[in-house]
Amino acid sequence: MHLIDRYILRAVSTPLILALAVAGMLLLLEHMLRLFDFVLAEQGPVDVVWRMLANLVPHYLGLALPLGTFMGIMLAFRNFSMSSELDALSSSGASFGRMMRPIYILIAGIMVLDFLLVSYIQPFARYEYRQIRFDVTSGALGIKIPAGEFIDISDQVTIRLGEINTETREAREIFLERRSLDGDKTIITARFGSISTTPEISSLLLKLKNGRQVIINGLGDRIQSLNFESFDLEIDLPAIGVFRARGGDEEEATINEIVTLLANETPQSSPLYYDYRAGLHWRILHPLTFLVLPILAVAMGVTGRRRASNLKPVLGIAILIVYHELLEEWGKIVAQEGVLSPFISMWGIFVVFTFISISLYTGSIDQARTAKVMARRSQETVRIAAPVTDPAE
Repeated sequence: MHLIDRYILRAVSTPLILALAVAGMLLLLEHMLRLFDFVLAEQGPVDVVWRMLANLVPHYLGLALPLGTFMGIMLAFRNFSMSSELDALSSSGASFGRMMRPIYILIAGIMVLDFLLVSYIQPFARYEYRQIRFDVTSGALGIKIPAGEFIDISDQVTIRLGEINTETREAREIFLERRSLDGDKTIITARFGSISTTPEISSLLLKLKNGRQVIINGLGDRIQSLNFESFDLEIDLPAIGVFRARGGDEEEATINEIVTLLANETPQSSPLYYDYRAGLHWRILHPLTFLVLPILAVAMGVTGRRRASNLKPVLGIAILIVYHELLEEWGKIVAQEGVLSPFISMWGIFVVFTFISISLYTGSIDQARTAKVMARRSQETVRIAAPVTDPAE
């Protein structure tokens, strides 16, 4: 690889990686707080938050990758313009097309990564994330017993815990009532107790201390009482619901599964047809967007050294955000509903985005060339002719 290519790649890679890391971390941190609130409200284990965040990384990487790529290229060319390196590269014979050659080599690798991300990695990660949420809410990660409330564990068992130590899983002032099918009741109270479940979460294990057990028959005319210092009790828990199979919507389907359904089904035979068709076009358009990003980034990065525009970077980010919002929040949705063909609603937005990017690129390049010519004219040496003297004098 030529020296210029390596230099441009280094200049682009550093801000690209930094922008990607910052954007990804901000997105994850914002969602991490909501996950902590959700898990704590459901009384799930805190370590499940990290598992959920890990499955969100592919999703947020898909959001941050276009923005990071755009920021990296734009900041690199803006730095070239401000430091006169762009003029030096142009004077050495390197055109803008030549300078963008190493960038498109980098873009080719990013496109492959993005295609694998949106077509294969994200569907599995999104399904795993939803399954973990289901496990938290269904009690598959542990029985949820709020302190101070009467909770029906099943149709036959009601329990109340006065205080709960979330670290040791120990409780105080325990009340439990068991009802048999023939009408008998067993009421157990205890001052202390530890709570756990079997590994498969099929039974609740109680180790009670300093309590009393009262048995009342179905007619209510016979009562038996027993005081105890230590009492171990196992209560059967209701069966936990099984999470559905993957592929409930196109977000959980890989591109191979989408192509298979579209080849074998019709809009009349499958309600998922339009949804999967829009998902297929989105999985193609998302990587193709990276072909246009360098054009828009260079257009917004190239600026005059004397009159640098701070509005162009903001405008470029705004165009990129509006494009993605229109593509996902309008184009994809109307294609999923079957209102418009994705070739109109989705590819039409992509064509408009490409046209705007090329127009801005052409205008910025022409402006940079004009500024360079004017700078050369202003720096030309002014020669003043000396007056001719007569030799006879």
